[in-house]
Amino acid sequence: MPIIDAPSPKDARMNASRLPLALSLILAALAANAQVVGVAVDSKAILVDGQSAIAAKPAGDSAVFFKLDDGQLRRLGEVKLPTSYLGPPESLAVSARGDLALVVSSSRVDAADPKAYANDDTLSVVDLSGKTPRLSQTLALGVRPSSVKFHPGGAMAVVASNPDNALVWLSIRDGKVAIADKQPLEAGRGPLTVSFPADGKHMLVAQADAQRVSLYALENERIKTPPIRDMVAGVTPFTVAYCGDSGLAVVGNFGIPDAGNGDIDTVSLIDTTGAKPRVIDTVAVGSAPEDVACSPDGRYAATTVQNMSNRPKDHPFYSPNSLVVLLKLENRRLRRVAEAPIGAWAEGLVFGEDSRTVLAQSIDDRALHVLRIDGDTLKPARAPIVFGNGAPVGIGIAGR
Repeated sequence: MPIIDAPSPKDARMNASRLPLALSLILAALAANAQVVGVAVDSKAILVDGQSAIAAKPAGDSAVFFKLDDGQLRRLGEVKLPTSYLGPPESLAVSARGDLALVVSSSRVDAADPKAYANDDTLSVVDLSGKTPRLSQTLALGVRPSSVKFHPGGAMAVVASNPDNALVWLSIRDGKVAIADKQPLEAGRGPLTVSFPADGKHMLVAQADAQRVSLYALENERIKTPPIRDMVAGVTPFTVAYCGDSGLAVVGNFGIPDAGNGDIDTVSLIDTTGAKPRVIDTVAVGSAPEDVACSPDGRYAATTVQNMSNRPKDHPFYSPNSLVVLLKLENRRLRRVAEAPIGAWAEGLVFGEDSRTVLAQSIDDRALHVLRIDGDTLKPARAPIVFGNGAPVGIGIAGR
């Protein structure tokens, strides 16, 4: 057998001194794979006989934060702040570093009528850099917000306002947020949601009133008008998301809001590269796709579909469940490969960094559903997380 020399005392001491460093590097690598997830919880929104209603005694809105690591969620804490289900489920955004969150609220209970809503314009800033999340700022935006998104660079964010037809630009420095500018858009645009590519040089905007998805260049930390191109994807483009670094993006086409007609709606694939960005594919997914997201590796897209689950039970197209529909990106096309039922009245959806974990929300069961992609199938990974004070109505994950 080979002879192995025993280490000298000096070598042993050197090897021992390297162990803490090696261990710290391993732990740092593991921590880097963990992502902060934020969930906006609305205590007001309930479903009664297929109609949205306001709870008689709301317990109080909040944002709940988790660490997502290898498909497992660990609760970090909860912050009391205003939220709203009215609008897209992109009312919460988490910075790429996971140290800051922004939450917008578009409506509150009317002080004069507890069964009605009044407009709200609140932006809440949550500091995530400590042991537990804490509310660090509250700002009045001056517009009714539809969604909020961090720029990949981290020094700015943007709030889209469909009712006020404007973008509100936020500056971020040392964890402090300030309103930098309000940028009105051309009449009739109605921006709902936005998405940035990884390089942060452009911005896709779902403009529901104009029935367009528009690609803008960024110049001096604002969009440059007119857009590079206006694209027609489907009826009421609602949410948009870039697909990794592929240059492709997806948009969920919600259909006619509140129509309740049971018509099948779509998700479209957009090629943002080249001189003429365009819609290159569209697939049917079901009635009212509420949110859409792409996996970081660019292989999959998914959408939460309301599926007529928030309609009266005697409606001819009623279904007891919403759906998460999984789409595969192949040869610059979308292919529907799987679906999984979740609770009624679907809301937001995100992918984990592993590109296999999918988190999806539903209002009626007040639940965050954790799903797993296995091959081209989509299955529950654990029991849903149920919120006691209200329904999850918005979701954000660090880096997207």
